[in-house]
Amino acid sequence: MADHPALAFDGARTVPFENAIPLPDDAEVFPIEREALASERSGRPRRLGAGRLTASALLPAGYLRTLLPAYIDEPGKPDLAPRPYAAVAADESGALVVAATVVERDPPHQRARYPKAEVAAKVAEGLRAHPGDRLVRQLARCAREYGCHGAANAFYGRGDCALPIAAASNERPPASIAPKRDGEAEPTEVAAFHPTTDEVAGLAITHLEHGGTSVAFGRACEGEPLLSGREVEDAIAQIRLRTRDGRIHLNTNGSLSGSLRRLRSAGLDSICIRMISARAATYETLHGPEGYRFADVRASLRLAAELRLAISVLVLVLPGVFDRAEELSELIALLSELPNGSALLVRDLHADPFRALGRLHTRGFEPLGVAAALDRIKNEVPQVRIGAFVPHLASVPHVP
Repeated sequence: MADHPALAFDGARTVPFENAIPLPDDAEVFPIEREALASERSGRPRRLGAGRLTASALLPAGYLRTLLPAYIDEPGKPDLAPRPYAAVAADESGALVVAATVVERDPPHQRARYPKAEVAAKVAEGLRAHPGDRLVRQLARCAREYGCHGAANAFYGRGDCALPIAAASNERPPASIAPKRDGEAEPTEVAAFHPTTDEVAGLAITHLEHGGTSVAFGRACEGEPLLSGREVEDAIAQIRLRTRDGRIHLNTNGSLSGSLRRLRSAGLDSICIRMISARAATYETLHGPEGYRFADVRASLRLAAELRLAISVLVLVLPGVFDRAEELSELIALLSELPNGSALLVRDLHADPFRALGRLHTRGFEPLGVAAALDRIKNEVPQVRIGAFVPHLASVPHVP
């Protein structure tokens, strides 16, 4: 590092690797298939050769990357797999450090780690108790094969339970971006069947009556639940006929505000709307909405506030987008319209960062920095709590 000081990428240009923190114990470090860049003593970037690959880190919940790895992006190569790549390097003593900031030191809903053998035993017990239940079999597969915590909770009778409904999607983002991925469970196929409302309601009622605290529609592994609004409404109504316990939650892109009033009347308690950007042009470039526009997302947020739903906004952070002045101004304006007690949740966007940024006009601007952008939000919108995204429960707003 002394001969070739480390560089990083801030979303607009290569910059010195600075303001790093010690690599968290449960972070993952791995090479990516791109030639690394380092710095000459003069500060100019230097290619390290085709055999010298760039190192990257994946951060655990509670952290947010502030800089991207610096590398040579060769146009002829395929996109990198969409992941939340963070710049990593060694300090003067050889210890690994990462360009990141702490959002929450101990996220309030941090995931308990279920041992695989214990999950397998719980799942087997659940399958014996419900041998003909197709939805239980689906959740069993999600829990065992994909490590989905929300699915495993169905067999433990605790926490937040996933309610998969095999909804269709109305987003077509570029291949270099994966807005739905959350880093926890990454299924390789869509749900095998569309459960009936009776099956969904039955699972939810059992979970809430046996100690679970919440059930959630719209997990990261499937499409947009508002496209199946009638089925979700019927399931919620059945749940609330049986129990008032627990919270019923919806993860959504907010594309169809017309369904929200009916869902609230049926018994929906809280909503989380996911977005990469609060600026219409950027949103539509990166999300690829089909049949809706960003104005519909804003309409959903306003209606959710009118209906007194507990609201959280999940922003997927990419350095060079999140911390642009014009992006930040639009996000602050959006958050300023939310009622007191609402939450801004943040996590790193899964993307090939250079290819994603290449879809936007990136020249001639200077990023403010991710940490500085968060500080500005805290100062200008103090009524909105800022929290870290934790895959299985961070979508449920924390209400003080």
